[in-house]
Amino acid sequence: MNFCLSDLVPPLRWSDAATILAGRAGLPDAWWRSLPMGRVLPAFGVDALSELLTDLTLEQWPAAAVGDVLPALHVLDPDDADDPQVGIALDRAGSWPGLLALTGRELTEQPFVKARPLLAALYSAVLSKLAATEVPSRTPVEPEPEDPEPEEPYETRAALKTPFRAPFETKARAEEPEDDATQPPVVPQPRLTGEDDDPDFPDVIDRVFASLDDHSWMVAQNRVFTDSPTSPESLSKLLGVPASLIEVTENTLRARLKEWLASPPAARYRGYLLNLTDLLGVAAPKSRLVNAAEWHTRELASLDVLAWQFVLATLPGYQVSGDWVVQGDLAELHERTRGLIVNAERPPTVSRALELVSSLGIHPEVAKEWLENVPQLRIQSPNGAAPAPAAPPAPPAPPRPSDVSQTQRCFRQPDGRWWLRVDVDAGHLAGTSVGLPEGFALYLGLSPGGERTVRSAAGDVTMTWRESPAIDSLGRILSEVAAKEGSHIFLTLSDEGMLRVRHLPAANSGDTIARALRLVGYTAPGGNSDQADRVIATRIGLTGPTPPDELRARLRERGDRDLLSLLG
Repeated sequence: MNFCLSDLVPPLRWSDAATILAGRAGLPDAWWRSLPMGRVLPAFGVDALSELLTDLTLEQWPAAAVGDVLPALHVLDPDDADDPQVGIALDRAGSWPGLLALTGRELTEQPFVKARPLLAALYSAVLSKLAATEVPSRTPVEPEPEDPEPEEPYETRAALKTPFRAPFETKARAEEPEDDATQPPVVPQPRLTGEDDDPDFPDVIDRVFASLDDHSWMVAQNRVFTDSPTSPESLSKLLGVPASLIEVTENTLRARLKEWLASPPAARYRGYLLNLTDLLGVAAPKSRLVNAAEWHTRELASLDVLAWQFVLATLPGYQVSGDWVVQGDLAELHERTRGLIVNAERPPTVSRALELVSSLGIHPEVAKEWLENVPQLRIQSPNGAAPAPAAPPAPPAPPRPSDVSQTQRCFRQPDGRWWLRVDVDAGHLAGTSVGLPEGFALYLGLSPGGERTVRSAAGDVTMTWRESPAIDSLGRILSEVAAKEGSHIFLTLSDEGMLRVRHLPAANSGDTIARALRLVGYTAPGGNSDQADRVIATRIGLTGPTPPDELRARLRERGDRDLLSLLG
């Protein structure tokens, strides 16, 4: 049972509940996301832990649906929650999904329903089943118990029908082949020498950053250890805190990183960085950094980022610009390169140009690729022909929607994550690629030219960003959930980097308000136009009271024409 409470209760990842949970006698810091449930349950007991979750639901998350607080309730047999209060609430709600769609605040307003004993009974039913489950310790696989929708997702449907299982773990190194030579190389990449003598840097780094609180952990992922940082304003909306607090946290993290880098325990790592800068030169393709060492492609469990992103953040003066890792300013290096060519005694040939750029600190093996990527640069052809006239500067590209809240069909669910709605068509069912809006791709950590393979309940799924970002295929997943043309799939990545999927069948009939709410992933029964406006405004990242005109203007900016037509 080596998954933790925050895997079972998603709001713990996104709220300030740490102030309530911290300081429990006999438990380590951040125990709710570091301590296996096999130790948490004996420390609390089922009843006490149920009461704690009840307090959090009513006091910290009153606007969250009960099924969002503890998603495993969606696959719990109602007969397992045999309590008079559950029976009364079921009669009021009309169905089990209807009950789980109610928020803590709504439960307190229901006549004849006593919210506190009801919640305690529901949570106790899940925890009791969990406590009675014996899990083989040598077969860890991923659970997906979270589901913000009343419908049962296929990832979680079996969560309470089979023993609870461990969440995502980084691939054990024992599974990796010991001899790199046995792996067919795709593109030959230089590697640092002496790797075998280096300590296990991922383990060293994980020990340093294992104790981050949830807020710092999110800022570390999205601001410090990334090559496509989320803006403080966007992150503040996601976390529900002022942007100034994001900046303070970021500065604190960078100071902590700087302090560790200067410490004696980091001496070997500093030496490693020195060797790495020699390998990279002043500019190198990003792939050269990613593949410089085997461990660069491993995931750091403490930060949930790939190791090369941590390395990039610690390389002095380096930054990613497009597909290049550059020491200093990319535009300035481009200008210096053009100056060398223009000021040469005669128009240089390619071979001569390669010699010239080496004086800038660009290694010969990447010099040709560098020259090909410098804008407005002409090189003498090998046969001595006159160079072609320089192409006029390309018009500036339109700005990319880097803010996921401004991205069409992206909605923030109560678990705090942004989800993309995919409207299933015949091509998707046949296994063709599924396009991702750029804002959502950036939110997932994908960058132009990048590729990322993530795990799902139906196997590995590959995301790429060539001409535009896309998922290679969702055919197997769509088959698993019995999706049909016109139905909706909601996608996001879990904390453990696993692709999570929600399936909603098509709803072309019914009133327009219910259909509009369904398009943002809200399926609770009932609702009027005012409630729809509030729900949709919240799910596209607006805060506070939002006038209808402002909501519709934002939907128009995002391109959500389907919602606009339904809202009128």
